[in-house]
Amino acid sequence: MDLLALALAPGIAIMWFIYSKDRYDREPLKALVKSFFLGMLSTVPTVIFQVAATQLLDKVMAPTGWTYYILLSFFAIALTEEGCKFLALKWYAYPRPFFNEPFDGIIYGVMVAMGFATLENIIYVYQYGMGTAIMRMFLSVPAHATFGVLMGYYTGLAKFTHDTHSRQLMTRGLLLAILFHGLFDLFLLAQNDPAITRNISSGFLFGSAVLSYLVAVRLSWQAIKMHGALSRQQFDPTKNNH
Repeated sequence: MDLLALALAPGIAIMWFIYSKDRYDREPLKALVKSFFLGMLSTVPTVIFQVAATQLLDKVMAPTGWTYYILLSFFAIALTEEGCKFLALKWYAYPRPFFNEPFDGIIYGVMVAMGFATLENIIYVYQYGMGTAIMRMFLSVPAHATFGVLMGYYTGLAKFTHDTHSRQLMTRGLLLAILFHGLFDLFLLAQNDPAITRNISSGFLFGSAVLSYLVAVRLSWQAIKMHGALSRQQFDPTKNNH
């Protein structure tokens, strides 16, 4: 039970934090819960695509070196995970009437991301124990949240933009999530390759992963503030009195 609590805690805390930032037009609880469980369900196609992509990659090249880990991190992992989360966001929340302001992109993007990350976290924590639970509480689960914020920020803009530019914005959000997800995983996975760590220390690689995560956190916080300001302009009845 302790492990389960640790596995659930970071996702719940992050969802509550993001929900608390939606001050002016709170989303229906049913829609939030559905988005969370759609995030969980998106792990199924993700695993299928990841297994197929990894097997293909292992057939065409040796599982070592920077080229292998770049392809593994950005395409086999980041593209499949963020792509499936994006489809869950776009299929359910994006076309619905309750998605009525740009900040909703962040809300539902994070709900989907936390559904995905929470199920993934439960699996990892039960496999590897307390140390993994603590590490993922401060890194992996919040990292998924930042990817959800970045994707959701641009999805929120796209909802209220002309069709042609709308597609560009959604693509930008997806690519940005893939970029930071890929960088984060690349530096963490590269620590396992002796061919890489002969020349670059594991500490430097881990620090690079943390740095990419912190940059994503910074961009996510800016995105939350910007869409929060738009939300206030749209829904706060006292805005014209200041």
